[in-house]
Amino acid sequence: MSAFESGGNCFDQSGNGRTLTYNGNPVYNYDSLAPYIRFDGTGDYLSRADEAGLDILGTETYVAAGHRGLTLGGWFRPEDTTVNDTLMSKWGAAGQRSYLLQIAGGVAGDPVAFYISDDGTNSSGATSTTGFSANEWQFMAGRFNDADTGAELAVWLNEEMTTAATARASVFNSNASFCIGAEVINLLTGRASMCFLCASALSDATVWAIYQHTRALFKV
Repeated sequence: MSAFESGGNCFDQSGNGRTLTYNGNPVYNYDSLAPYIRFDGTGDYLSRADEAGLDILGTETYVAAGHRGLTLGGWFRPEDTTVNDTLMSKWGAAGQRSYLLQIAGGVAGDPVAFYISDDGTNSSGATSTTGFSANEWQFMAGRFNDADTGAELAVWLNEEMTTAATARASVFNSNASFCIGAEVINLLTGRASMCFLCASALSDATVWAIYQHTRALFKV
């Protein structure tokens, strides 16, 4: 969220050139040392139309067999603990669902949840053991690991990692757009920063390192 153009589009810093389209009227800002974008929950989100590089199945043969999967996440500062808000997604209407990271304020305990679908309609998910907080920066991430026996889903809330088994061996190739701050519904009210998407199941140690190396920017 530190690089954007005059029209508000957000530049991809990975080198893949996947610029995200600016929707609504979110505002770029910085908090201490952390750059972020703030969504107001009404028409605000970043998006990129469906394309091959975002259709991560978790079975890509160009990734080593032991590390095939999908990982996504970032730092978020939600403002509401009473509703379900989308953090990151490629998740359309029934029949076009792939992957979804959300905060479930509408669920008891206010967990962070990560879901995948292997046919575009069904889903499996992992939910955090503890709940997220409003108006505080928190690291949130999700992972699908195709290499684990029976496959595995994992979700992080700061240092806490929660796992769940899934029978789904791949992620559905949907035509939904990739979004930060939205899906079909459930637009985010809050801030997002340093979001990432990987066509690989990052190791526990790597996700932990991302959290530890960036937390000082958010005074965590």
